Amino acid sequence: MPVAGEDGMNFLNSGAGYALFREAARAKTYVDKTMMIDVLYRYTVDSSKYVCVTRPRRFGKSVVANMIAAFFDESTKEKSAALFQNCLLGALKKEQEEIWRADPEGPEAGSLCWPLQGRLKVIRINMIDLLTDTMTDYAAFRSRLHLLLMEDLHKQYPDLDLDAKKDIPDWLTETGDSFVFVIDEWDAIFEMPFMKKADKEQYLLFLKALLKDKPYVRFAYMTGILPIAKYTSGSPLNMFREFSAFQDSQFYPYFGLSAEEIHRLMMDKGYTQPSLEELTQWYDGYVREHDGAHMFNPESVSRALQDGRCKSYWTGSGPMNEVRDIIRHNVLDLREDIIRMVGGETLGIRLTGFSVEKDRISTRDEILSAMVVYGFLSYFDGELRIPNHELLLKFQEALSSQELGLKQTIEESRRLLNATLEQRDKEVAAFVEDLHTEKIPFFQYHDENSLACVVTMGYLAAVDDYQIKREDKAGKGFADFTFEPRDRSHLPMIIELKYNRSAKNALQCIKEKDYIRRFREYPQVLLVGINYSDRTKKHTCKTELVSPG
Repeated sequence: MPVAGEDGMNFLNSGAGYALFREAARAKTYVDKTMMIDVLYRYTVDSSKYVCVTRPRRFGKSVVANMIAAFFDESTKEKSAALFQNCLLGALKKEQEEIWRADPEGPEAGSLCWPLQGRLKVIRINMIDLLTDTMTDYAAFRSRLHLLLMEDLHKQYPDLDLDAKKDIPDWLTETGDSFVFVIDEWDAIFEMPFMKKADKEQYLLFLKALLKDKPYVRFAYMTGILPIAKYTSGSPLNMFREFSAFQDSQFYPYFGLSAEEIHRLMMDKGYTQPSLEELTQWYDGYVREHDGAHMFNPESVSRALQDGRCKSYWTGSGPMNEVRDIIRHNVLDLREDIIRMVGGETLGIRLTGFSVEKDRISTRDEILSAMVVYGFLSYFDGELRIPNHELLLKFQEALSSQELGLKQTIEESRRLLNATLEQRDKEVAAFVEDLHTEKIPFFQYHDENSLACVVTMGYLAAVDDYQIKREDKAGKGFADFTFEPRDRSHLPMIIELKYNRSAKNALQCIKEKDYIRRFREYPQVLLVGINYSDRTKKHTCKTELVSPG
């Protein structure tokens, strides 16, 4: 159900935005993003009054949508004024109100947000709130939205003629008022199993009729995951200026978290665990297209700071929320890509578009594009990668599932790890041999990177006890793999790979480049050399336990 306001309103001046934003702002881990209101309002006055922001789940879309509704909603004027005065936006209040009072019709006054605080009628709709478990068709969704908004209009405008022959745009026009529309999760209905192509088209036409070229629209702010363009054949929503997660030079500071914001939060609120370095490994890795700056997943950072430790908090909803749900659409074309990225490689690829309509997704390009849109992958400057450790765990889960046609199991991986730690070299070589020839025979060796991907598959289970890094800076170069224990009860490892050389040569490389220095605080380090011979088609392994000192 929609969050109804104090007067029982569903969408119009409901006060729900204020209630929800106040709750979010009171959290100890809240990072102030209120300056977006000033930037957004200026943009709606100077450039376009239709703005759509698309982001993956858990990047703060709803918090910002509620913030915007809270600021302008006339039903919560006094309460929201007190709330926003204590935020960063409050620093603009005095100056903007003075400019307004001096010349309310002046060229600058029209783009100031504070003079309009608590003075506008706001229609806030979270489309997820309209969906129910018992809903079986689009008509039921449309009817529910229609009836709830009609209730609001009857309460706000008791003399308004709500003629059944008319529709929402007609009624809003007859009010003679203007409205701010805040539509959160505009695309949520596209994930419902009952939605057919015709339903999607009807929904888009409804939004167009509601918003496009309507005098009652003061401005419209819409959020979602899916890019509008891929749902708008003929562009019924072409009035919207769209700002995606990674191609946004306007509103990018207000979604996700930067390392600087997290550092300030930790200093201000006294958080010491987990460290910024750990948070970076687990939740960083999303890159903005226009400047290459990094973004952290804000919800995961918040929960990790609250819990005092890093773990995977990726639990969202929807049919595309799991990696394997997307991979199922074309397993054969994706297996090698996934293995390479789990192995630490980046894929050089030019994605042609983010086509994420479930009934059409099938090609490699479409599926990888969908993974970027949903936040599973990071795409920057023509390179695709798994952004962080939190998502790496999701991909490792997918690799260990039967959907990919891989016979490798977590149990086998644990046996390989134990054989390595116990220095059973021939057994390790046999494990890797079997993995390549029997479990993933479709994967072809080309160089050490190819071998690294197979090794990554083999040591999937090690992530429980180790922080595994590929091409880790150590000594005089970069070690192929370092396995740093998550606690001191485990033995650190360095794995070096060779192609058409020898396992002994791999160990010599570790020593000569002083990779051992990476674990100088440990009493012992296990060195592991693995080689593949293209001539014999055989793997060999050699291990050695050494003391860094």
